[in-house]
Amino acid sequence: MKLNCKDQHYKGIALTLLKRNYAGYAAKRYLLNRTSQNVWIPNKHLEPDGTIKPGEDLDYVFRKAQRQLELAGYTGSIPGIKRRSAEGGI
Repeated sequence: MKLNCKDQHYKGIALTLLKRNYAGYAAKRYLLNRTSQNVWIPNKHLEPDGTIKPGEDLDYVFRKAQRQLELAGYTGSIPGIKRRSAEGGI
């Protein structure tokens, strides 16, 4: 099966599927904003080719990966996912 490695977007977050053999895996790995930061998205939210199913709620995946979002350049608020980055390093 050919994987969909084109950019996909979820609530303004750019996601790119990494090409690798996902046989036997329960999730697929996506790069955030074309940086080295990544998240794993469970297969139940994905089509067999790695496309995110329309209407899927992935907020919980990104709530657990807030530091990766900051490192990938998403410092503003994202409704349902993150409020904003901590300012001043406190």
